[in-house]
Amino acid sequence: MIHIRIDDEVSNSKRRFTCGLGPDLPTGDVYYFQGEFGAAWADCPGCNPAGPPHLGTPISQLSGRPGHDGYAEFVRIARSWGYE
Repeated sequence: MIHIRIDDEVSNSKRRFTCGLGPDLPTGDVYYFQGEFGAAWADCPGCNPAGPPHLGTPISQLSGRPGHDGYAEFVRIARSWGYE
């Protein structure tokens, strides 16, 4: 899980996160400082309640069948990859 660190402490023993965790994070969790680019991808519900930004089109909104919803988007994406 990705967290957002909100302090300016030099010592890691005094670090704080938006979600209230700290100073120790669960094993495998990482953090970015508030101003860093990676903070936008925080997936911790306490640090980023809106969740990380979504990229692309969900597969459920595509269709490879002409005449069906999502076909035009499917074709657009295929063309962007060089398929005609």
